Amino acid sequence: MNGPILPTTPIIAVASGKGGVGKTSLSVNLATALAQQKLNVLVFDGDFGLANLDVQLGLAPARDLSDVMNGKATLEEIIIKSERGFSLIPGRSGASNLPFMNTLEQKGILNQLKHLSGAFDLVLIDVAAGLDEQVLGLCAYADRTLLVTTPDPSAITDAYALLKLLKMRHHYAACELVINQAGSQTEAQRTAEKLQTAARTFLGLELPHLASVPYDREFSTAVKMQTIALQAFPNAKASTALSQLATNLREQLQQQERAVS
Repeated sequence: MNGPILPTTPIIAVASGKGGVGKTSLSVNLATALAQQKLNVLVFDGDFGLANLDVQLGLAPARDLSDVMNGKATLEEIIIKSERGFSLIPGRSGASNLPFMNTLEQKGILNQLKHLSGAFDLVLIDVAAGLDEQVLGLCAYADRTLLVTTPDPSAITDAYALLKLLKMRHHYAACELVINQAGSQTEAQRTAEKLQTAARTFLGLELPHLASVPYDREFSTAVKMQTIALQAFPNAKASTALSQLATNLREQLQQQERAVS
């Protein structure tokens, strides 16, 4: 792998309290947008029970994370390069979620990921939907977490539940809010304010509103086509919003690099 060796490459988890909020689609489109901005990005498929990033990308990896867990390959050996410009560590569908984090830790896979991260500008972990220890553990492992929710009341409730569990069980507070599938900017802002107020009042946490991505039917179409909405529909409003999010993250990285140089 080429590229500068950065000892403190950021690892960012992308998580949600529940499924159906477009988290995985957001992850792959964000990775694509970052790659378009010349960042060397590694995506780790952290949904070991329903891993499907390779399916969404139309890839057929010969090896996946289960081969690393079984000692048949190293983490570096299973990395594949997507045509979208970023690299992928494929997960394994259909496996039990229960022992996932323990196995990752026992096999030293998280240490391998930390070591490999230095060859990239940024690592994204697409975390499983839900509130179990697999989700909490990967979020707590990451330097920061993009907490994705829609304006749907059940999605808001589960996003808050994830935030609460991270605070109570892992003393983790490095979450930033991304409102997805918003009907309008006003709706996105109201959704963010609900979560921010709850986090501040009941958890004593500040929850920055990092980005809003508007509802876009073309994103659902892209998933069915096994393509990337950002590439298939570059002028869509959601594509523009995700490109802006990528720009913001890139600028933050550049500021951090200047601060330590």
